[in-house]
Amino acid sequence: MNKAPSLDVDFYSDATIADPASAYGEMLNHGPVVYLAPNNLHAICGFDALTSSLRNHRVFRSGLGVSINEGVNKVLIGSTLHSDPPEHDMTRAITFAPLTPKALTEVRARIETEAAFIADKMINQGAFDAASELAPYLPLTVVRDLVGLGERGSNNMLEWGAATFELMGDPKERRDAAAAKLKDLRSFLDDEVTLSGLKPDGWANKATSKGIEAGIDKQKAAELMRDYIAPSLDTTISAIGYGINLFAQNPEQWEKLCADRSLIKNAIEEIVRLNTPIRAFSRYVAQDINVAGVDLAKDSRVLMVFGAANRDAEKFPDPNRFDIERSTRGHVGFGHGVHACLGMHLARLEMTCLFNALADRVKRFDATGPVVPVINASIHAFASVPVKALV
Repeated sequence: MNKAPSLDVDFYSDATIADPASAYGEMLNHGPVVYLAPNNLHAICGFDALTSSLRNHRVFRSGLGVSINEGVNKVLIGSTLHSDPPEHDMTRAITFAPLTPKALTEVRARIETEAAFIADKMINQGAFDAASELAPYLPLTVVRDLVGLGERGSNNMLEWGAATFELMGDPKERRDAAAAKLKDLRSFLDDEVTLSGLKPDGWANKATSKGIEAGIDKQKAAELMRDYIAPSLDTTISAIGYGINLFAQNPEQWEKLCADRSLIKNAIEEIVRLNTPIRAFSRYVAQDINVAGVDLAKDSRVLMVFGAANRDAEKFPDPNRFDIERSTRGHVGFGHGVHACLGMHLARLEMTCLFNALADRVKRFDATGPVVPVINASIHAFASVPVKALV
């Protein structure tokens, strides 16, 4: 049997979560597929090995869940993320409808208005926290309203999303708190009152109605609203906070962006590449297969490490450098293959509007204190990015 290099890297330790780039580097130094001994998991970390495996959805299945915990998978199976084609394709077509670039043109003006508002507010403060004050504003103000989960759902969206991402991995001492939140989400989805409380023109209500029209059982159709809960908030908030920190640490890159707004599009891709909001998901291995010279056994689980692939020097030279003019083509910060991020166009639109508004007003961001990482098993984000905007 062709074995992978064994590493003493705990992918879910607080230290790795706080500084995943160091772990990514160690993994990549040993090969495109490694074995993480503390987690008893093989991990695919090289760019070519990862992307080819993600395209092979018949072998690397999502339909049995993408958490490393089988008990959690039993709860999550049924959402679009935790499904395989053809079921995946049918439900994704329903929930993706309001998230296409064409559909999002209808909400662009509203997002631009809100982006200008929060940019002015932060600048008037002078000093602010880009992670806790700036980054959540658009997702919590605009997107939460567009999803339209009603009062209970809207108030809990962020916590439910964070808990879901926690349980995709191994949250250790945070497990009980995350499980309680997931149980509350389950109660919300099962409650007969939930459907009647949805905002009539909201994305959740429209998806549920279309699911029922397509012949999906009413309760199963209600599961479709989960597609908007986890992906809609946390990942965009993560990328915005991370991006402002990058610009504070690399002021010349912000100067370039302000001088040439056409660079905003690529700057967003570079931020998402370096950040990779979702560090990794697992896949169920449906048959024996060899990946990059390593044998992976049927009925095992393998970790798909998006964050490491995005820092593979064979794909992205000098991968740890922030360069808004670099070729970011092919990065997996929004996933890859049939399970590419459902809300990636929305995230790009929010960041485009926000960075444009900030570039109209801010000459430079200065860091005013150390960043504080979020400790979450799957999400890579900062809890605090204190900065001062110089105008």
